[in-house]
Amino acid sequence: MPVIRISHAQVPDQGTNERIIRAVSVAYAESSGTSLDKLSVILEEIPRSQWGIAGVTLAARDKE
Repeated sequence: MPVIRISHAQVPDQGTNERIIRAVSVAYAESSGTSLDKLSVILEEIPRSQWGIAGVTLAARDKE
């Protein structure tokens, strides 16, 4: 039973997470021949204030 784990910056709405889970599941199932009912996808949302790029948090970048 495959488990796909994705860490990403927190998004403002649940719909985005649902689309990501669906798209990743379908792509993996089609690529590997695995049945969708055998797949698990775990999204780990990191608060934007705790994710930095080039020394600046995503929260600070959002304000720019």
